[in-house]
Amino acid sequence: MSGIMTKFRHLPLYRHYPLLRGMLSYSVIWPTCSITQQYLEHGTGVADADWARAARYGFFGAFCMAPVFYGWMTYSSRFFRRNDFRTAVFRAAIEQVSYSPIAMAYFFFGMSLLEMKPIDACIQEVKQKLWPTYKIGVVFWPTVQTLNFYCISDKNRLVFVSAASFVWTVFMAHMKSRITKPEEMEKPA
Repeated sequence: MSGIMTKFRHLPLYRHYPLLRGMLSYSVIWPTCSITQQYLEHGTGVADADWARAARYGFFGAFCMAPVFYGWMTYSSRFFRRNDFRTAVFRAAIEQVSYSPIAMAYFFFGMSLLEMKPIDACIQEVKQKLWPTYKIGVVFWPTVQTLNFYCISDKNRLVFVSAASFVWTVFMAHMKSRITKPEEMEKPA
């Protein structure tokens, strides 16, 4: 197995195109997370999985989330040049306050659009699911990102995060599939 990984690391794609690597990893990881969530929540086997839903996850992960996350990582790397533990913790905290809520809202809104829901329904889903999801993310992501910023080299950060996001994306798929009770819906002003 290590021989295959060594050969893979020497491919030009692996070394020179971190965004493309991230997009490829998200195009595999995100639909896999959707199918995993379906299995964990409903006992759905691969043959009975909602493949259209998995395809939406693959599309959104590869073409929407990976480029946005890559842009964020590139942009934030300009401000945090040091690779010590204190900087890693500070950087993770800044990301949790600034990037995470936007990324979660983007996820709920974007995935709802891919489901062909009307804009108002997309907005309602963000309002209903953002805060409960964020409360879990505020524990999970600072831990992951501290490790990412402190221990992982720049060229491998996107791939590391895509691997760590497997667990997170299964959770997000769970939150996305959750049906909101009518009493949880906000009434228009």
